[in-house]
Amino acid sequence: MDEKDVATQPQETGQNPRLSGQDEDPGRPEGAEAPPSEGALAPHARRSEAVGPKPPAPGGKLLSLKGDRAFQRLRKGRAGRGRYVSVKWLPAAELRVGIVVSKKVGKAVVRNKVKRRLREILRRLHLPQAHLLVVASPEAREADFAELFRDVVRALRKSGLVQ
Repeated sequence: MDEKDVATQPQETGQNPRLSGQDEDPGRPEGAEAPPSEGALAPHARRSEAVGPKPPAPGGKLLSLKGDRAFQRLRKGRAGRGRYVSVKWLPAAELRVGIVVSKKVGKAVVRNKVKRRLREILRRLHLPQAHLLVVASPEAREADFAELFRDVVRALRKSGLVQ
Protein backbone atom coordinates (compact mmCIF):
# COMPACT_ATOMS: atom_id res chain seq x y z
CA MET A 1 0.00 0.00 0.00
CA ASP A 2 1.36 3.36 -0.98
CA GLU A 3 0.77 6.72 0.74
CA LYS A 4 -1.19 7.88 -2.24
CA ASP A 5 -3.79 5.22 -1.55
CA VAL A 6 -4.50 6.34 2.07
CA ALA A 7 -7.13 9.05 2.43
CA THR A 8 -5.88 12.08 4.36
CA GLN A 9 -9.24 13.78 4.58
CA PRO A 10 -12.16 12.28 6.53
CA GLN A 11 -15.00 11.02 4.46
CA GLU A 12 -17.83 13.46 4.15
CA THR A 13 -20.63 11.24 5.39
CA GLY A 14 -21.66 13.59 8.22
CA GLN A 15 -20.97 10.98 10.90
CA ASN A 16 -18.21 10.60 13.45
CA PRO A 17 -15.80 8.10 11.90
CA ARG A 18 -15.16 6.43 15.29
CA LEU A 19 -18.72 5.34 16.06
CA SER A 20 -21.41 4.17 13.81
CA GLY A 21 -24.80 5.82 14.18
CA GLN A 22 -26.41 2.88 15.92
CA ASP A 23 -23.67 2.73 18.63
CA GLU A 24 -23.65 6.45 19.44
CA ASP A 25 -25.11 7.78 22.70
CA PRO A 26 -27.81 10.19 21.55
CA GLY A 27 -27.88 12.03 24.92
CA ARG A 28 -24.19 12.85 24.96
CA PRO A 29 -23.20 16.20 23.43
CA GLU A 30 -20.84 16.02 20.50
CA GLY A 31 -17.19 16.56 21.41
CA ALA A 32 -17.73 15.78 25.09
CA GLU A 33 -14.81 14.16 26.86
CA ALA A 34 -14.88 11.38 29.40
CA PRO A 35 -15.60 12.46 32.98
CA PRO A 36 -12.58 12.84 35.26
CA SER A 37 -11.52 9.65 36.97
CA GLU A 38 -13.36 9.06 40.19
CA GLY A 39 -11.78 8.25 43.53
CA ALA A 40 -10.50 9.86 46.68
CA LEU A 41 -7.46 11.44 45.07
CA ALA A 42 -7.05 13.72 42.12
CA PRO A 43 -4.12 12.59 39.96
CA HIS A 44 -1.91 15.50 41.05
CA ALA A 45 -2.91 15.70 44.73
CA ARG A 46 -0.96 14.22 47.58
CA ARG A 47 -2.76 12.08 50.14
CA SER A 48 -2.41 14.63 52.94
CA GLU A 49 -4.09 17.31 50.83
CA ALA A 50 -6.95 15.08 49.70
CA VAL A 51 -7.81 13.64 53.10
CA GLY A 52 -7.11 16.82 55.06
CA PRO A 53 -4.84 17.57 57.98
CA LYS A 54 -4.69 15.23 60.91
CA PRO A 55 -6.85 16.52 63.76
CA PRO A 56 -4.85 17.88 66.68
CA ALA A 57 -4.56 15.95 69.92
CA PRO A 58 -7.18 16.85 72.55
CA GLY A 59 -4.80 18.98 74.61
CA GLY A 60 -2.11 19.54 72.00
CA LYS A 61 1.42 18.22 71.98
CA LEU A 62 3.19 18.07 75.32
CA LEU A 63 6.65 19.58 75.52
CA SER A 64 9.24 17.35 77.17
CA LEU A 65 11.58 18.25 79.99
CA LYS A 66 15.08 18.35 78.54
CA GLY A 67 18.40 17.88 80.23
CA ASP A 68 19.57 16.60 83.58
CA ARG A 69 19.42 20.07 85.16
CA ALA A 70 15.65 20.32 84.68
CA PHE A 71 15.17 16.99 86.44
CA GLN A 72 17.58 17.96 89.24
CA ARG A 73 15.71 21.24 89.88
CA LEU A 74 12.48 19.29 90.30
CA ARG A 75 13.91 17.58 93.40
CA LYS A 76 13.06 20.80 95.26
CA GLY A 77 9.57 20.98 93.76
CA ARG A 78 6.19 20.34 95.34
CA ALA A 79 5.28 16.66 95.49
CA GLY A 80 2.17 14.52 95.49
CA ARG A 81 1.71 10.78 95.48
CA GLY A 82 -0.97 8.37 94.40
CA ARG A 83 -1.14 4.59 94.25
CA TYR A 84 0.33 4.33 90.74
CA VAL A 85 2.26 7.59 90.25
CA SER A 86 4.14 10.26 92.12
CA VAL A 87 4.44 13.80 90.77
CA LYS A 88 6.74 16.75 91.37
CA TRP A 89 6.39 20.21 89.89
CA LEU A 90 7.75 23.73 89.89
CA PRO A 91 6.18 26.88 88.41
CA ALA A 92 7.61 27.76 84.99
CA ALA A 93 6.99 29.90 81.92
CA GLU A 94 5.57 26.96 79.95
CA LEU A 95 4.25 23.47 80.60
CA ARG A 96 6.97 20.84 80.19
CA VAL A 97 6.53 17.24 81.23
CA GLY A 98 8.94 14.45 82.09
CA ILE A 99 7.58 10.91 82.38
CA VAL A 100 9.70 8.27 84.10
CA VAL A 101 8.80 4.58 83.86
CA SER A 102 11.52 2.30 85.23
CA LYS A 103 12.31 -1.26 84.19
CA LYS A 104 10.62 -2.42 87.39
CA VAL A 105 7.31 -1.69 85.65
CA GLY A 106 7.98 -4.33 82.99
CA LYS A 107 9.48 -4.95 79.59
CA ALA A 108 9.63 -2.25 76.91
CA VAL A 109 6.14 -2.91 75.54
CA VAL A 110 4.57 -2.51 78.98
CA ARG A 111 6.64 0.58 79.83
CA ASN A 112 5.70 2.24 76.54
CA LYS A 113 2.02 1.47 77.12
CA VAL A 114 2.17 3.12 80.56
CA LYS A 115 4.00 6.14 79.09
CA ARG A 116 1.43 6.52 76.30
CA ARG A 117 -1.40 6.39 78.82
CA LEU A 118 0.25 8.95 81.09
CA ARG A 119 0.93 11.30 78.15
CA GLU A 120 -2.70 11.07 77.04
CA ILE A 121 -3.96 11.71 80.58
CA LEU A 122 -1.77 14.80 80.88
CA ARG A 123 -2.98 16.04 77.46
CA ARG A 124 -6.61 15.75 78.57
CA LEU A 125 -6.02 17.69 81.78
CA HIS A 126 -5.77 21.44 81.39
CA LEU A 127 -2.64 21.95 83.45
CA PRO A 128 -1.17 25.32 84.40
CA GLN A 129 2.29 26.32 83.24
CA ALA A 130 4.84 24.31 85.19
CA HIS A 131 7.64 21.83 84.88
CA LEU A 132 6.09 18.51 85.84
CA LEU A 133 7.68 15.15 86.56
CA VAL A 134 5.50 12.03 86.65
CA VAL A 135 7.08 8.82 87.96
CA ALA A 136 5.15 5.58 87.49
CA SER A 137 5.30 2.88 90.16
CA PRO A 138 5.56 -0.82 89.23
CA GLU A 139 1.85 -1.25 90.08
CA ALA A 140 0.96 1.08 87.18
CA ARG A 141 1.22 -1.86 84.77
CA GLU A 142 -1.96 -3.40 86.25
CA ALA A 143 -3.99 -0.18 86.21
CA ASP A 144 -6.44 0.47 83.40
CA PHE A 145 -6.77 3.93 81.85
CA ALA A 146 -9.58 5.11 84.15
CA GLU A 147 -7.75 4.04 87.33
CA LEU A 148 -4.54 5.68 86.15
CA PHE A 149 -6.45 8.87 85.25
CA ARG A 150 -8.02 9.10 88.72
CA ASP A 151 -4.67 8.42 90.37
CA VAL A 152 -2.84 11.12 88.38
CA VAL A 153 -5.55 13.65 89.28
CA ARG A 154 -5.34 12.59 92.95
CA ALA A 155 -1.54 13.02 92.97
CA LEU A 156 -1.77 16.42 91.23
CA ARG A 157 -4.34 17.60 93.79
CA LYS A 158 -2.16 16.47 96.70
CA SER A 159 0.77 18.38 95.20
CA GLY A 160 -1.33 21.52 94.80
CA LEU A 161 -0.97 21.85 91.02
CA VAL A 162 -4.71 21.42 90.36
CA GLN A 163 -7.80 21.88 92.55
